[in-house]
Amino acid sequence: MKKFYLLFSILWIVVAGFSQSQRFILFEEFTNASCSPCAAQNPGFDALLNANASKCTSIKYHTNWPGTDPMNAQNPADVGTRVTYYNVNGVPHALMDGVPQTGSSYLGAPANVTQGKIDARYAIQSPFSMQMQHLLSTAQDSVYSTMLITCTEGIAENLVAHNVIIEKWIHFNNSPGSNGEKDFYNVMKKMLPGANGTSLPSQMEAGDYVILEGAWKFANVYDKTQIAAVGFVQNKVSKEVHQAALSATSPLTLPYDLDAQVMEVIDVLPKTCIGKLTPSIRIRNNGNSMLQNLTFKYRVNDGPEQSYTWIGGLESLKKTVVVLPEYSFAIREQNELLVYSTMPNTGTDQYPKNDTLHFTFTNAPVSTNQVKVVIRTDNAPEQTTWAFKNSLGETVAFGGPYTQPNKIHQQTITLPKPDCYRFTLYDSGGDGICCTNGNGVYELSSSGTIIKQGGQFGYYESSDMWYEAPVSVTESEAAGRFTVRPNPMNNTSKVSFYLPNDAPVSLQLYSSLGQPVLNLFNGALQAGKHELTLEGNDLKSGIYILRLNTGTNVYSRKVTVVK
Repeated sequence: MKKFYLLFSILWIVVAGFSQSQRFILFEEFTNASCSPCAAQNPGFDALLNANASKCTSIKYHTNWPGTDPMNAQNPADVGTRVTYYNVNGVPHALMDGVPQTGSSYLGAPANVTQGKIDARYAIQSPFSMQMQHLLSTAQDSVYSTMLITCTEGIAENLVAHNVIIEKWIHFNNSPGSNGEKDFYNVMKKMLPGANGTSLPSQMEAGDYVILEGAWKFANVYDKTQIAAVGFVQNKVSKEVHQAALSATSPLTLPYDLDAQVMEVIDVLPKTCIGKLTPSIRIRNNGNSMLQNLTFKYRVNDGPEQSYTWIGGLESLKKTVVVLPEYSFAIREQNELLVYSTMPNTGTDQYPKNDTLHFTFTNAPVSTNQVKVVIRTDNAPEQTTWAFKNSLGETVAFGGPYTQPNKIHQQTITLPKPDCYRFTLYDSGGDGICCTNGNGVYELSSSGTIIKQGGQFGYYESSDMWYEAPVSVTESEAAGRFTVRPNPMNNTSKVSFYLPNDAPVSLQLYSSLGQPVLNLFNGALQAGKHELTLEGNDLKSGIYILRLNTGTNVYSRKVTVVK
């Protein structure tokens, strides 16, 4: 299953009247539970931070030096990345808003941070505003965080957003290190999706905004009621932090009331030879109002536009998948599905720039009639099955479920006749065959050429292939419908075919190895008889395959060129 999946969305807004925003300062401190200077300086530093809770927040990174610290052992990788980024070589070490290039700045011993330095930095406005929300899962074993970053003054920089899960207070009855400290604040637990953060657009205008979503399953959490998130926007090169935010459980206030976003296309393969698709579209309600209905417009290539109206009930920041009606088209070597939404709640979308999505896909690879399937099962082989289906959706071969875990299974399938075939590997557990439940893997190949391989997917993964059979085309299939005369040809032949109904049509010439050579026609035709000219002046002597695709039927003709 191909998912054109965005974990976050970048939304462009063009509005007037924006100005800079009130800054919320970020302090990052590197510390250790066995560091004596840390124990001496942290109480005063923490008291100063607490007294300025309306102006700043903090993240504490626990290093693995100079001595023992269990909070470092729980996530040394993320800490190590930040140590390297700032080139920290001793603790305690604190930074205020990273390394500001202008205005008030501070880095060094936390004991030297003063109220005056905080006030001076707080007075410098930010080009961003930020909101953050965190919620615990129903099972209370995970946290979900959502960050809303809005640009309030145009900026062009190399920017990154960081989403950091913290534990606000950790208390030990006995000191976990050698310095006597028992209370630790805003300890970094996990950086989402990783310590390198998420890149933002290199140029943002006032009104542009970004929504980032993250999730973390608890590991080594002392008190889940103390879990929260800190977010910040940073220049990756200069290291200056432009804005920060501390999460709350209250809902975010979104920029618009009516704002539906088209997020991703699901179940459209990146390579296909079936001239029809039923696209599933994931949408999110980015507005403050309940989304009750939404109209979709979509087309493939330059085909006719189809319309579909979804009716439902979607709360703010909730997602759903909308299945659009089937669309038939003539396949080209390069194809594009265009989808856009309009008229949320039968009104005007207040932010139309996140309504359109382009998904590109190509023609499927060519195979012989012999296709080899190799599967190494995972630890749940009974969940794994597979099937080959032709262009009419009829199953021509299948396999599984299996009984032995971690076993290699090989089978060669003979495709019955020239057609487009879809191979689908299923996992009833919904976690593929790698890597949640073992390290299973599969490979699909023909004549030694790999068509598809993998193992990481959800409930299923599909791949298309086209069996051309260039030296044994069954001419009777298209008798009376599809002819090439003269054949063999020298310079010119007439290609005739009959359409019982109006249809999208593609007519393409391929080499005997399945390589595209000539595109004769792509477009819609009316029912009836049609005749096109095949020019062979630039063709070398040899055998070619002429393929006619009418959206619902595919025909092949062997064409011999003699010079």
